[in-house]
Amino acid sequence: MKKDMVTGIGAIILGLLYTFKALSLPKASIGNPMAPLYFPLSLGVLMILMGVIVIVVEKNKKIISENKKEEEKEKGYLKLIIGTIIASLVYTIIFDKIGFIISTILFLGFILFMVNGRENWQTNIMVTVIFTIGIWYIFEKLINISLP
Repeated sequence: MKKDMVTGIGAIILGLLYTFKALSLPKASIGNPMAPLYFPLSLGVLMILMGVIVIVVEKNKKIISENKKEEEKEKGYLKLIIGTIIASLVYTIIFDKIGFIISTILFLGFILFMVNGRENWQTNIMVTVIFTIGIWYIFEKLINISLP
């Protein structure tokens, strides 16, 4: 089974589990009782939808490249997957200790350098800093949700 099929099936299963667990969240006692469920439910449905899209695209995709090129790509994907897992684990460990802004800049910067390479360092740094500060501003100042 191809990696895209496994990814699509995994996304569907994860989306179903996430949606099921989101339905068990407590309802709000003030205001709209369903308000706390909107975001988690939409996230679960989006995961399911993305999984279905990945499967449909994989089934309709024609194989263009040779086996050698495909094997080289898969080795690159494996490095990205392992790097992302390690970066995510480090991010979860340092998040509470050093706060949202610094830990997110480090995490996102690592991921962008891993994907885009060192030759695009200016773009990587700009996207990392602007995205992190933008998200912090939206949550902290506009929505009034305090981030660590």
